[in-house]
Amino acid sequence: MIRLATLLWIAIAGVMGYGLYQLKHEVMSLETELGRLNRQIVREQENIHVLRAEWAYTNQPQRLQALAQRHLDLTPMNPRQFGRLDALPAPAAAPVAQGAVRPAAASPGVQR
Repeated sequence: MIRLATLLWIAIAGVMGYGLYQLKHEVMSLETELGRLNRQIVREQENIHVLRAEWAYTNQPQRLQALAQRHLDLTPMNPRQFGRLDALPAPAAAPVAQGAVRPAAASPGVQR
């Protein structure tokens, strides 16, 4: 007759074997996912490299200058375009709403 302890050890070994089998398949699926993510990262890095190269091309100063001359009607500044600060009008006082209290100087009876 098989002893109870032997049956218990056989059951534990079976459960451990099943657990290892499940763990193996989970690790394999995670490794597959990791490989897919690494390939995606490499593709994105290559796309970023291409975009940086395109950005460098589109921001060449000579190219931008040619585009500005072709599409913008810019002329050099004329000294007569400048004004003087004292020629500006004085700012108007802000209107106070009716019933509002002005945060002016302290009242004569109040000490701080």
